[in-house]
Amino acid sequence: MVEHGTRPGPRSLPVVGGPVNFGPAPTDDVHRKIVEEAIEAVLSTVDLRAVLDRTGQLLRRHFGETRVAIHRVSAEDATRAEVVLVSDPRQPSPELGTTFPLAGSAAGKAIQDRRPCVIDPLQPKAPRYRDEPLLAAYGYGSLVSFPLVFENEILGTLDIAHPPAEGLLDCCFEVARQVAHLVAIALHNSLMVEEVQRLNRLLGKENALLKEEIRQIKRDSRYVAESEAMRAVVERVRLVAPSGSTVLVRGETGTGKEGLARMVHEFSPRFNAPFVPVNLGAIPEGLIESELFGHEKGAFTGASRRRAGRFEQADGGTLFLDEVGDAPPSVQVRLLRVLQERVVERVGGTEPVKVDVRVVAATNRNLEEMVARGTFRADLYYRLAVFPIELPPLRERRDELRPLATYFLTRQAALMHRRPPRVGEDVWRALEAYDWPGNVRELENFLQRALILSPGPELAMPELPASALRAALPAAATPASEPPGPFEDEVRHLIERALSHCGGRVYGPSGAAALLGLRPTTLQGKMKKYGIAPGPRSA
Repeated sequence: MVEHGTRPGPRSLPVVGGPVNFGPAPTDDVHRKIVEEAIEAVLSTVDLRAVLDRTGQLLRRHFGETRVAIHRVSAEDATRAEVVLVSDPRQPSPELGTTFPLAGSAAGKAIQDRRPCVIDPLQPKAPRYRDEPLLAAYGYGSLVSFPLVFENEILGTLDIAHPPAEGLLDCCFEVARQVAHLVAIALHNSLMVEEVQRLNRLLGKENALLKEEIRQIKRDSRYVAESEAMRAVVERVRLVAPSGSTVLVRGETGTGKEGLARMVHEFSPRFNAPFVPVNLGAIPEGLIESELFGHEKGAFTGASRRRAGRFEQADGGTLFLDEVGDAPPSVQVRLLRVLQERVVERVGGTEPVKVDVRVVAATNRNLEEMVARGTFRADLYYRLAVFPIELPPLRERRDELRPLATYFLTRQAALMHRRPPRVGEDVWRALEAYDWPGNVRELENFLQRALILSPGPELAMPELPASALRAALPAAATPASEPPGPFEDEVRHLIERALSHCGGRVYGPSGAAALLGLRPTTLQGKMKKYGIAPGPRSA
């Protein structure tokens, strides 16, 4: 037996079992060609299986029935090695991933000495290493184990066995040693790829946990649920969210219906898919169908290309239909079909498009009365009201006003890079006495204005609503109020007062929409509905 650090002499070398005749070495041209093929075979991929297949084919093509195996030092236990790949034409290969102790093996000797370990010939009756009996039983006569070293780190071994008549040492030792160096590089690259993949998997898990934590924070901060009524609302959301049922959110303007719809989406299995909101009251009647269902190129003047509607945009996720009570009859029919058959037809198109969308609708109107009057389809109403959720107005949950106001002040102050101001008890009493007809939206907008106008450490209320001031006064000082008129007249009168106060301006921080706590498009829709013309300064 001989252990090698360099190629043996040109003729013979004494070994256990007798001298070995090495014969002529390959010519330089053949040597160079084999090494070039090895470089191309080994370095053209980081896939270790492909490396082994190509290496085995190369050695067998030039040196006969060669057995090639790659072992990797175990990451968990440095005294063991793992079978990474085996290419053996004579015997079944061991299961990949199997580990074995390095002690007593040719691989262990090569790793210990950091140089090739050569066994020639194999001696099955008096073996020095565990490898000999099994390899000899399958007709192999010699074995060399090359340590795979990269940047002074031993990664594993490349083991090559030959039949007796082939003469391992006299035909391929030098070539195999250079192949081993290339395999070491390939093994290092493969380990790096595995490490990158492991880190990517770990990063993916951490990212998923972080997303879930952020979702939980958003869920918890979406609603301040101090009252029994709001706790019941949040509990209903938790119950319905995991299902795919249609939800109908009802409540006055400004109670937070869109926020509740987002909560339903975030608690559902669709949380990673799109959440697409659309306000039916803010879209001109002639454009609602195109907006919801999309249109084909040339469907109408200006349709220069195909456009996907909101249902297609929300495919796999949730579509929030705000102000669903404002949907015209033609749209109601098409909405009913989508809810029943889960298909849409683009305007100007004939082919149905399948969609997987969960619908959450919202309205501040009395749909039952509209059904009774015939202005809203009964079948669509029943399709939408599978799981109704009623949002109570702010005046019915006054115990939540302080937590809500504190939350809004803290959030807005952070956006302004300042500390939230202190709120005096007289201000709290005035805020709690006001009925807040615009509900949470009005409260948030009002506190934002108050914060802008309060640069000092204490919140001032220069624009506190007159009704709040009257309510904060003793009962004797409060003048008798007149009974309200019909709802439609009161809404029209309120919009006209807001426009008059803002000089006819709709948009901007000093516009009527901001004053009323509405979106400008929503206010314009209301103005059109009630036949209110904008003033000369409207934006």
